[in-house]
Amino acid sequence: MAQKIRSQNREARQTTIGLPYGHHIKYSDFWLLFDDGRRMKDKDDFITEDAVREDLQSRPHLLISLAQNALTVAESLRDNYFANTARFITDLRKRVRQHDPSRGISPIISVQKVRDAQWTSVQGEVVTFIDGGIGRSQISSQAPILLRVGSYCVRTGERHLSEREHFGYYPVILGDLEGGSKQRKDFPDIVRIIAELLGGLSVLERTPDLRVLMFHGPLVYLMGVYAGHTPFTEHDIDLFLRHYASDTNLGSQLKEEFLREAYEEIYPRMTGLYDEWVRRRLFEPLAWMAFLYRRLIERARRRNPVPIIAGVVERSELREFSERVLLERIFHGLRKNKKIGYFNDIYRRADLKSPRSFLDKLNYNDVMLLAMLLEPGEFSEPWEIGKYDGLRRGNLSLPDESIITQIDFEPLKPGRIGFPRVRGCYVCVSNTTEPVRVEVFDDLGLNQIGEAARRVYLYSRLLPGYGFPVGLDTADKFAHVPVWMIDAYTKMIKFSLGVSLQRGEISDAEMRRILIQAIYMTQRDWLFRPKS
Repeated sequence: MAQKIRSQNREARQTTIGLPYGHHIKYSDFWLLFDDGRRMKDKDDFITEDAVREDLQSRPHLLISLAQNALTVAESLRDNYFANTARFITDLRKRVRQHDPSRGISPIISVQKVRDAQWTSVQGEVVTFIDGGIGRSQISSQAPILLRVGSYCVRTGERHLSEREHFGYYPVILGDLEGGSKQRKDFPDIVRIIAELLGGLSVLERTPDLRVLMFHGPLVYLMGVYAGHTPFTEHDIDLFLRHYASDTNLGSQLKEEFLREAYEEIYPRMTGLYDEWVRRRLFEPLAWMAFLYRRLIERARRRNPVPIIAGVVERSELREFSERVLLERIFHGLRKNKKIGYFNDIYRRADLKSPRSFLDKLNYNDVMLLAMLLEPGEFSEPWEIGKYDGLRRGNLSLPDESIITQIDFEPLKPGRIGFPRVRGCYVCVSNTTEPVRVEVFDDLGLNQIGEAARRVYLYSRLLPGYGFPVGLDTADKFAHVPVWMIDAYTKMIKFSLGVSLQRGEISDAEMRRILIQAIYMTQRDWLFRPKS
């Protein structure tokens, strides 16, 4: 009898349960979708120092991060690094959880619970996930040559597979582009960002009942680091729009609207050569991206209800929330109460007197601190993310020119002709995974952050060991450029170069030697050994 029961239990553990998005999960793992992983007797246990130590020790990903930090901080901070962190987090949890208006006590930051986190509340929604992938070809060296953006569209709760899921992808061959600074390492990134943005705009135009549009990665990147790229030509933009515009008229309309706005308002504020730029029909990359973002928001605001547009970031190294919000308030309170030596007393230092010095010395970031503060199903206080601090004066050169031109990128900061404001928060999915950052457009309404956090939480619970939206994980795999495609394109390049060599179209001796090496041999070939 006992053996029969064990056999039945073993069979039950192997049983799979159907879930939304067409996924299945073992019965033995099903509890992970609903278990918070924190089984404390009452709420007070969460804010005692012993409970905090026990909690941190039960979470391997946090222990690993703390151990890595302990090896990188100054030697004077390594002793009792874990114990001092636990003490700090204990005090911080108290200030986050305690609320007593009669005594003038309010939480140091607001922490909200994900509301209505049930699949029935999002049943029948059309959701599209966007991600981009880059393929690298090995010829003489590894250089990125292929990029494609994948989209995964799903109607939640739909039982018929043919109606539930739809995939799409949009390829771009980087070698076909005339503009952009190809010598810069971030050239593939700026092409990928534009391609993903056009992919999202295309999905919004083609899907009238779209409820959620979700990007893998930041909704808007830190734009200052991409300033100074050579403008794209009209030929480049046509290559982009060939894959993303539903018809040629829409693509032409998009180009003409940008060039008109660029001539009237954007380029005159950036350069004195604005008339030359428009005459040559040049598309400065950041101005073009800002225009596409404004277009995406303008199209979304026409819908009722307004679609939820969000970017989701995993393994974030950002520390802006900690520095500008959390620790700024903590240090303000310490100065107000004449306890500025609080951190120096804990960590036995004399230089922890500001948020920046605290983070620099102790190597904390947003994800690490909020992983120790948030419980599963909670998200942090939203804040406006500083995406455009690096937009200032810079230099660039025009296509086919070596002359350097000075450009002012400050007009592209948030405003009527600039980039949109972005608001973000961190969502805790489970105790075994790091919080993910969720970003939304400020211009689409106050409810965007809560609705985006709810869906990110639900989608991520379908991957309990990963803690990331399952649809973005699917789009990521679909956007990946397969090896067979890279190999095929590499063979085509080698064939074209080989034909040119045989026809004598390349006469320079050194260039011929380099091409032969790239096409037919490897860098480690005996004929191409370093000369003594």
